[in-house]
Amino acid sequence: MSELTKTAITSMEVARMVGKEHKGLLRDIRRYAEQLGESNIALSDFFIESTYLSEQNKTLPCFMVTKKGCEFIAHKMTGQKGTEFTARYINRFHEMEEVKLLAPLHPAVASSVADLGRVTERIMKSQGSAPYKIAEVFKQQCEQFGITLPKDFVKIPEYEQYTIDILS
Repeated sequence: MSELTKTAITSMEVARMVGKEHKGLLRDIRRYAEQLGESNIALSDFFIESTYLSEQNKTLPCFMVTKKGCEFIAHKMTGQKGTEFTARYINRFHEMEEVKLLAPLHPAVASSVADLGRVTERIMKSQGSAPYKIAEVFKQQCEQFGITLPKDFVKIPEYEQYTIDILS
């Protein structure tokens, strides 16, 4: 799935949410695009031109609407329809975020992290590093790739936790 489809929804979906015909929403978005262009504001922050394949196998225009684009459309609406659309798009983007957070780690990334961990372990062992130090470094490496390990993954031996003050 492309990054765009994880962070935007189609104008067809937005049209259904707001209770409009798609061609009417396209007209509105094109008007917004013109106004944004006149103000030198990046259209792609809100709307990205795209196409879709219709049931008749025709390529038709649409827009990918970002979260900012949904907010933009919501601010143009008032009353019950505006409230309903706001609630719907917020729920939709939260659903997409939850799916993104729950998505499994790509196997190539997981394999690379595992390889990095093995190399780090081998180097640190050859330098006499304590096992808990190796675990700390591995945990840091995992976090750089968005992998969260349990808080108690690194167990520091009790003797390492004490500090001794030596008076001279």
